[in-house]
Amino acid sequence: MVSVEKTLQTELQFYEKNKQEYLKLYPGQFVLIKGEQFAGAFTTDAEAYRAGLDKFGDHPFLIKQVLEDGTKVSYPALTVGAITIHS
Repeated sequence: MVSVEKTLQTELQFYEKNKQEYLKLYPGQFVLIKGEQFAGAFTTDAEAYRAGLDKFGDHPFLIKQVLEDGTKVSYPALTVGAITIHS
């Protein structure tokens, strides 16, 4: 089985190569990358995902939030639906 990191190695390298430009143009946004092609910047990861499906179908693509190094992002389990609360 091929890992996601291995599958998206080209996209990750392309992101790192262009990261400084993305930080200037799209800070905090989500960029969509396929191969060595920038396919857009989006306000939410959901918008980027929908655009990725529209453009690339079921082929792997990278969605990465443009953040400074060391910036931590957390998604509490409640907000992503990993847990639910019943009253």
